[in-house]
Amino acid sequence: MELANKHPVLSIRNLNVWYGDKQILRDLSLEVQHQQVTALIGPSDSGKSTLVRCINRLNDFTSNFQFTGEILFNGQALYAPETDVAELRRKIGMVFSKPMPFRRSIYENVVYGPRVSGIKRHVQLDGIVEECLRKVQLWDAVSQDLHASPDMLSNGQQQQLCIARALANSPEVLIFDEPCDLLDSAETAKVEAIFQRLKGDYTIIFVTHKRRQAARVSDVAGLLYCGELIEFGQTEQIFTNPKDKRTENYVTGRSESP
Repeated sequence: MELANKHPVLSIRNLNVWYGDKQILRDLSLEVQHQQVTALIGPSDSGKSTLVRCINRLNDFTSNFQFTGEILFNGQALYAPETDVAELRRKIGMVFSKPMPFRRSIYENVVYGPRVSGIKRHVQLDGIVEECLRKVQLWDAVSQDLHASPDMLSNGQQQQLCIARALANSPEVLIFDEPCDLLDSAETAKVEAIFQRLKGDYTIIFVTHKRRQAARVSDVAGLLYCGELIEFGQTEQIFTNPKDKRTENYVTGRSESP
């Protein structure tokens, strides 16, 4: 583990992405280090969601998706023909802006991935459920209702459940695409606290249009605009001493568009 941490968990090199004839990402390069929180900021339609969907291979489901360049995950080409995409998505979990629990019990939501992986012993599954729900601070609220529907949960609690479901797969990287977009301020604070607790064990990448959230939570931040990575570096530097005038305009709120 110590040796692996000397190298980036993700390396993106000269990535260009098209949906049909429309180019979304342009010659984008960056590295994501182990056990850091990386925020991707920028206005709508800047390519942030497209980028994280590339990392999780979700663009595979888009018929007109094309790309050039390279994404390496722990030094291995993520789009290599021999890549096991199902295993990749287990190692790189994804949580979306809208909480989407499965239409099954709270318990079955969390154990879905472990069951698919072949874990069948109830005592082991029970342990996974408790561990993951505790990590997202949901255990105390639902421990007596594990076999109830997620419909009983608030919007924020459903998002916590979705995070627990991703954790149950033992991922290395967790990607969050606008995870607080539909949450109120109290629910948002809970998700941000989860980021801080998890980053010692996981690499976290999150997309947000909330500048203050990126400044509060992330270690590293990158500004995307019109598919280009304008600036990428330590969050403190990005927000207090940006190198690019466009970054300064955006992070200070002087302009919604860099």
